[in-house]
Amino acid sequence: MFKQILRRFILSFCVLIGSVAIAAAQDAGQVLRLTVGYNTLRNTVSLTAAQRAEVERLGESARAANKVGKYAEAMKHLHHAVTLMRGMAWTPSRALAAALIVTPDAIVLEPGQQVRVKLTQIFAVEELLNDKIAGSIALLKLEGDGVIKVLKTLDSVDADLMAHPVTTEITVPDVEDGNYRMMVMLKPTGKTTSETAAADSGEAKKAITIHIERGLIAKVAAAKAKLAVVKNALNLKRQDSLLAALPSVEYRVLLSDFARTGGVSIERINFTREIREADEIIDALGKGRDPLATRRGDFRKAYRSAEDNTLQPYRVYIPSSYDTSKTYPLIIALHGMGGDENSYFDSYRDGAFKVPAEQRGYIVACPKGREPASMYRGAAERDVMDVIAEMKRAYRIDPDRVYLTGHSMGGFGTWAIAMNYPDIFAALAPVAGGGDPSSMSKIRHIPQLVVHGDADRTVPVMMSRIMVEAAKKLGAEVKYLEIPGGDHTKVAVMTFKDVYDWFDTHQRQKVKGKAAGTGTPSR
Repeated sequence: MFKQILRRFILSFCVLIGSVAIAAAQDAGQVLRLTVGYNTLRNTVSLTAAQRAEVERLGESARAANKVGKYAEAMKHLHHAVTLMRGMAWTPSRALAAALIVTPDAIVLEPGQQVRVKLTQIFAVEELLNDKIAGSIALLKLEGDGVIKVLKTLDSVDADLMAHPVTTEITVPDVEDGNYRMMVMLKPTGKTTSETAAADSGEAKKAITIHIERGLIAKVAAAKAKLAVVKNALNLKRQDSLLAALPSVEYRVLLSDFARTGGVSIERINFTREIREADEIIDALGKGRDPLATRRGDFRKAYRSAEDNTLQPYRVYIPSSYDTSKTYPLIIALHGMGGDENSYFDSYRDGAFKVPAEQRGYIVACPKGREPASMYRGAAERDVMDVIAEMKRAYRIDPDRVYLTGHSMGGFGTWAIAMNYPDIFAALAPVAGGGDPSSMSKIRHIPQLVVHGDADRTVPVMMSRIMVEAAKKLGAEVKYLEIPGGDHTKVAVMTFKDVYDWFDTHQRQKVKGKAAGTGTPSR
């Protein structure tokens, strides 16, 4: 029975991973994220037999739709199931709220700016609220429900925003600089189209976070112009060492553009500070100096990917003891689903992972992992290896002390990437993850610390158990920490010391018949 459950979990997970890897749209990644939430709730909440049967039916419908690439339909079934598990009825207004997409042409704004906002939906609502809907677009504080100002009133809009999307224009009000919510609220008006819709007195709401700041657009434009001049001068002089610092500057300058396309979470960005820092780096580069080369502590870097010529960010921690006359161990830390390169530095008890790095003299780098649900496959896997190459180029890294760890999706990534690059890493520490036990033979020479909580409702503990069993059968060096009562998240911070202790005591073992450290993938 255990093996049947395990096979079913791995199969469903691999189907979703494969979809993310091959789909051009981000929808497949959203399906994966919703599926993880669906599974977590299903394993946590109490349901009656009838409720569980309906939730299971919707989950199976979502899996079937996802398998054939019908991602919007899969999302509809998953939203429906999650709503039921949260003890709410799946009404037309809740369906519309789940389907609604709010897309302004910019989310980093200034008072007085005119902004177009498009309203559409990702999937069709089977029972439309009515023929027409009305509502408003309002500005709210980031916390709380108080409306600061109604930005636009929507009268008699077609209820089917999928067939008839709406584009309107708003004016950004004169408010203090900071982050806000732009809230769209829609209600039925006139005659309803079904009895269910007639009984639905709810309101469909969807909010997105926006940033309002005076003078920021001009500052960004000035920084772009200054950067272009310095970049041209460095290219003419062929100063390769300084040119290597340019992506880190470009990324800071373009943060507001990336925010518009959803590439960064604006809640985590201080735009003024980033532009000020970009200006300082540009000025230093213009004088023939790279200020990032001598910087210590926690800061942001970026590189330009050869995969698709995009700027890809990563976060680094350089201990204050760093000395270019010595070599240092490097930890690559992979974030979980929905996170980014900042997760290990800002989350997990406010960046507790950095404390032992400073105390023990470790360099840490955290790649972004591309999309929030990339599972570190495809381009996201290449990003990890590119970040390792960037760190080796910029710092004195001991090639025999390069380590890989990650939590949740990062735990899956830890095993998968090590299996594809078995000659790079000195030791692994996957936390609350899983992988392919049939490929364990590729990394049986790499010592592994495996961490999982036995009360994990998101990634079942059996996912780590089966990997540990496979490793032990092959004679691999494995230490398994199964935390009694440990949930999916808390076990990460609880075992940071164990991770560092494990890395402290291991150096790379050479793979027979291979040149160590080449970075050549093993498929």
